[in-house]
Amino acid sequence: MLLSPAGQFLSLEELRSLVRPSDETQRAVRTWLENHGVRSCDRIVTGDFLQCQADARTAERLLPGAQFVRYVNGDRSVIRSSSPYSLDPDVASHIDFVGGLHRFPQTRRSLRRTRRAKEVTAEFHLGVTPSVLRQRYNLSASDIGTHPNNSQACAQFLEQYFHPADLSEFMSIFGRGFEHRWEVDHVIGPQGGGGAGLEASLDVEYIMSTGANISTWVFSNAGRHESQEPFLDWMLLLSNMSSVPWVHTISYGDDEDSLSVAFMQRINVEFMKAAARGLTVLFASGDDGAGCRQVSKDRNVFRPSFPASSPYVTTVGGTSFKNPFQVTHEVTDYISGGGFSNVFAMPDYQVRYMDVLDSPSCGPL
Repeated sequence: MLLSPAGQFLSLEELRSLVRPSDETQRAVRTWLENHGVRSCDRIVTGDFLQCQADARTAERLLPGAQFVRYVNGDRSVIRSSSPYSLDPDVASHIDFVGGLHRFPQTRRSLRRTRRAKEVTAEFHLGVTPSVLRQRYNLSASDIGTHPNNSQACAQFLEQYFHPADLSEFMSIFGRGFEHRWEVDHVIGPQGGGGAGLEASLDVEYIMSTGANISTWVFSNAGRHESQEPFLDWMLLLSNMSSVPWVHTISYGDDEDSLSVAFMQRINVEFMKAAARGLTVLFASGDDGAGCRQVSKDRNVFRPSFPASSPYVTTVGGTSFKNPFQVTHEVTDYISGGGFSNVFAMPDYQVRYMDVLDSPSCGPL
């Protein structure tokens, strides 16, 4: 039971006392691992996750039936098992999910890039630069971060990285008229040496120009979970750090039905842990409306985006100016994601709102 008054959040040690597994669970998992020769494991600070390394042969003993093979496609290779596996009954009830065994990386298509290229040639509008955003939301030159305790962060995935030189040039062009920082204060994780990624660059440049002069961190997450963003790895980083930024904003997401329910539920636990510590986690609602671009003509089920569909994060949609040539009123952007989760229950306040919309006084939707 939480006895802290409202607004007083938990320290990492206090959180540990809430989520620490039972002695029975710890014994069962330790015995299972050690019986198969896995003894080198790191426990995260909150105690509810072990990070261990093992070779493929050991993994096959841990998961009877699995047969791991290296699959090669061009210059890429992955290790996967196409065989069914089982889990020791003595440990099965103590494990949240098993993942990363079967799914192969998707062949990336250029649908989004093609669509946006068409939009650029067909439309013209006022660019949404930092100065436009600050004007729209009435931010003056004095509306910047001044308190030393202010902090913010974004995360980058899918082998995308921001480039410090690009950030510096962006600020020199668009950072006039308000005080700002020129560099990211902390980069947690590997920073790739290749070219800068569009999404990663956008996130860093705009969080540092709208949240100007605020200490900014970047969490860089290498690798993938079943060809998708390793959101759980990122959240475990936060669970292992006693001092982290207060606000985290993420523009990445996956189709909800492309992830296992068990995997999403485990990430939700990490979101709840973050909230108990007083962290604000913001996710973009997506780029393809409630339906997503993959919905075909013969399908009528919307496909929301996760983690935006999680009940334990704050989801932010997109808007555009009603008049594309003036800083005026905003309307919902036609590509902004949305929709209700097909996995998680609708919050009570949304249920009440939908009941109002469905009432005769509102007319047909």
